[in-house]
Amino acid sequence: MKFDNPILRTIRASILSCAVLSGVVSCGGPSGERGGADDTTAWAPIYRSRYAERFELLGDTLNDDRSTLLRVRNPWQGAENTVYDYRLVPDTAAAVREGEIRYPIRSAVCMSSTHVAFLDALGEVSAVRGASGIDFIANPAVHTGAVKEVGYDTNLDFETIVALRPDVVFIYGVGGEHAAVTKLRQLGLPVVYIADYLENDPLGRAEWIVPFGLLTGKLNEAILYFNRIEARYRELATRIPASDSSAVGRPKVMLNAPYRDVWYLPGDRSYMARLVREAGGDYLGRGTDNDASRPVSAEHAWVLMQEADYWLAPGMAQNLAQLKADNHRFAGLPVVREGRVFNNNARITPKGGSDFWESGVVRPDRVLADMIRILHPELLPEHELYYFHRLK
Repeated sequence: MKFDNPILRTIRASILSCAVLSGVVSCGGPSGERGGADDTTAWAPIYRSRYAERFELLGDTLNDDRSTLLRVRNPWQGAENTVYDYRLVPDTAAAVREGEIRYPIRSAVCMSSTHVAFLDALGEVSAVRGASGIDFIANPAVHTGAVKEVGYDTNLDFETIVALRPDVVFIYGVGGEHAAVTKLRQLGLPVVYIADYLENDPLGRAEWIVPFGLLTGKLNEAILYFNRIEARYRELATRIPASDSSAVGRPKVMLNAPYRDVWYLPGDRSYMARLVREAGGDYLGRGTDNDASRPVSAEHAWVLMQEADYWLAPGMAQNLAQLKADNHRFAGLPVVREGRVFNNNARITPKGGSDFWESGVVRPDRVLADMIRILHPELLPEHELYYFHRLK
């Protein structure tokens, strides 16, 4: 019997507008398990990510288009040589083998707000049946009463999750695979790691919409969506004058705020540092060629703050009064006195969940536009801030 695989059919139809590559990758391993050899399958890449480093999409060339493979690499911080392979088979297949996942999925449990954002961008937010931390999710679709709270991290409400009978549980990894993930698998629930938050390139994070497109049967739509976002992001980045390609002449930017007298500064290759650079700013916390945050003393940070032209993302403060209440010394900083403090919490839930870290992941163009408007207002005079706002 020949199975019609709409994913591969879509890729063939999209070849002129999407990133498709040739060649063969030898890989394997049952769905959701760390990759191992599979001599019965020849996997050919059907989409090559241009920015994301932690996923691949592969097609089965030997079994009548039966399977497509989502391969996720190193899905938590510090992971090395860790691979999860998820076999997807069309729902027209007469039967599925153990560990395979039918697509398109029609229901899901989301352990991160970004999972909700990806589904929403594809018009599939109605597939969300359960979510972790609903009070911290900005998307109004999860607050209708139809979406169930499923708990956090290792403290999951397994009874609720099983009752929802999701086609897939989207999870993220922190430090390794924990017992809750094993329990979900034992209960017969397909579990898929999503590693978007580990991508340092803003476009790399947004490109994770492609695996979501694969899983929802909207791969073509997902690729076209990403192409539009990429084009807009790149167009915005080109507005930064070529003369500003170095730190010389760029506005100096400080990030974050102290926590218990310790200031955590993102590494030079981190998501936020990259956004500052692409928006035409000079990140004052530079100096480590990695993506990890490092603690510095408040005294050292204080010296840097004296140089800052702009202060971005200073904790949870909604106004300057709150900021000064956190530390009275802030009132004396030039950047505070001159009102050049902008926070990325213009859109938050009553419990403090930030849409910047939710829908901002699938709209890096909008995030970049905000930051260019702040650092170089003359370049985008008509843009109204969306995720950021000036503290007053």
